[in-house]
Amino acid sequence: MKNPIKRIFAVYFSPTGGCKNICLRITGMMAEILGLDIYEIDLTSLENRHKLYEFSRGDLVFIASPVYASRLPNKIVGDLRTCLLSKEAYAVPMVVYGNRNPGDALNELRSVCQGAGFSIIAGASLVARHAFSDQIGLGRPDDLDFGEYRTFVESIESKLKAESIDFIRLEDNYEPEPYYVPLKVDGSPAKFLKAKPKTDISKCDQCGICYRVCPMSSISKENYSDVIGICIKCQACIRRCPQDAKYFDDEDFLSHVDMVRNNFTRRATNKFI
Repeated sequence: MKNPIKRIFAVYFSPTGGCKNICLRITGMMAEILGLDIYEIDLTSLENRHKLYEFSRGDLVFIASPVYASRLPNKIVGDLRTCLLSKEAYAVPMVVYGNRNPGDALNELRSVCQGAGFSIIAGASLVARHAFSDQIGLGRPDDLDFGEYRTFVESIESKLKAESIDFIRLEDNYEPEPYYVPLKVDGSPAKFLKAKPKTDISKCDQCGICYRVCPMSSISKENYSDVIGICIKCQACIRRCPQDAKYFDDEDFLSHVDMVRNNFTRRATNKFI
């Protein structure tokens, strides 16, 4: 069968860059095999998520999101449902989790893709370093992961060559599983929903990077120390601050980070469908 793909897209929400890097690597492998260029769509900023992106027959769209509490980020999923529109395009939903558990996030992203009109040809739950700590999922993805990515991409190519494609579809009555309840070191629930990053004024040089990278546009333009909107704990401002001036001091949040660091150091696995 003649290759039906004319354009390849890498679409991602990636506050700390992990999803972007993985999505571009996998999409790059696919583009190399098919001899096509990559069209990149970054949905990390609030402004970009408030645009509409339309895809059509002949488009293969790799869509990546991080996993938050075993689901898609709850403040982002609504935007994903409204900013993507497919007219007979193919999708490969991919979720990236920080070495703990992918939960139901892939099914939820599959649901988003189906709702947007995509035909889903494959999907994956992929491991990366945790946004909360470099010690959780240290070094992931690595060469072993990249080898699995290559096998995954080759399996997609085989599907595209088939006389007929078996698409992957969720049941119409699909309902996402509940969000994971974060735990503290002592096993009790960690309640840090209202926690927001603090700023060490002695280190801050007013560069404004934190303001620009916040995916919720929640950092004040007038005072970069003020978080005036919702914080989704994505760590973008923490990891992108060149002066290490941003930090969390919420006790429940820090205890949860310690709990994950203490209990999820084993090598977690990538999962493909």
